[in-house]
Amino acid sequence: MKRDEFRRMGSKFSMAMGMAAALTGATIATCAHAGTPVVAAGYQLSVFASPFANPGLESSIGGTQPTPTVSSPDDITVAGGNVFVGWGNGVAGDGGYGPNGVTSTVAEYSLNGTFEKAFNMAGHVEGLAVGPDGLLYTDQNEDGNSTLTVVNTSTGQQTRYGYPNPSPHQGGFDGLQFVNGTLYASGSNAGNGAYSASNPNPRPVLYQVSATPAANGGNYPEMPGITPVVHGTDMVTNKVTGQKSAGNIFDPDSLNLTPAGDLLLSNESGASITDIANVGQANQSLTVLNLHDAGGNPINTDDTGFATSSHGVLLFADSKDNLVYALTSTNGFATNQAFSSDKVNHSLDAMNFSTGLLTPVVTGIGSSAGIAFIADASPAPEPTALALLAIGAAALLLTQRRSCGNR
Repeated sequence: MKRDEFRRMGSKFSMAMGMAAALTGATIATCAHAGTPVVAAGYQLSVFASPFANPGLESSIGGTQPTPTVSSPDDITVAGGNVFVGWGNGVAGDGGYGPNGVTSTVAEYSLNGTFEKAFNMAGHVEGLAVGPDGLLYTDQNEDGNSTLTVVNTSTGQQTRYGYPNPSPHQGGFDGLQFVNGTLYASGSNAGNGAYSASNPNPRPVLYQVSATPAANGGNYPEMPGITPVVHGTDMVTNKVTGQKSAGNIFDPDSLNLTPAGDLLLSNESGASITDIANVGQANQSLTVLNLHDAGGNPINTDDTGFATSSHGVLLFADSKDNLVYALTSTNGFATNQAFSSDKVNHSLDAMNFSTGLLTPVVTGIGSSAGIAFIADASPAPEPTALALLAIGAAALLLTQRRSCGNR
């Protein structure tokens, strides 16, 4: 597609998103527990996905049991023409209990937010990653009793593996990411939460994972192969000062890729992110960036994503208010602009990836979580679709009011 043609389509997409935002903005305030997001100048916000907006998503997880309410969206990944969102449904971090059973849902959407199908799995779904084989890899139960489920999204077939329990770091497994065809997983809840800023974590925080089916077909409880590649107190270079010291990644969480292709590991309660260059190689190196607000106060973050092109859509989850938002920019995103989910101020922040300064872009969020970016190739509605989008947004207003009233 020619660049000027894409820009014309992008303009139509922005118009549609603006219409949706105008209609759906009021819906967020109809729930007593929900906030009203405030968006910084130059950005537009709309609802990308909501269980209230698509009855098909709710009914798809029913079966013979009472239909649970889909809730708590978290991790998001974009692959080809699809978006995958993990809905935790309130299941505990060790998979032990939940308000409507112990089943999570991964929902598949088109790039414009149309619900396509859902995959249900036992436990609390966390990391999501699509491999070079086209299969969807998901982690469950980040606090312990962790499993790895591999999903063929075309057939719905699932292959489940049990991580070692107890794990080498005495916790669970959380974020997933492929780097050069190799799967990596973060080791979360080390020592069952025993480590802190004053009690450094010497245990593994990142593993290389192999999920090749064994002689029994790889069926659960077959264990994936795991090899530690980063420990919490490995040597790091401070990105701002250049000083080298022992690190302290005591709360490893989400994994992402930087525009340079490095692996990025969040240290949520540690208010930092660690850039891992040449991960798993002999020349692997770690660079830590401490995150803070304009006053120098440390800010805990969950996930970090990058706007890898100017005319795209940034998706982020609000796990408390059960929404996935779409953020667009009036004049285009700054290429490779970083965004982080701020757990202190309940906001989506723009990050200065050189200094660690976080600046709020969307405030008033229930609890910001997973982030993903749809680059230039994202489809834009044709003019005839604008009215349909407006109608859909109006329907969301009515259904969400009804759903909130039933809570």
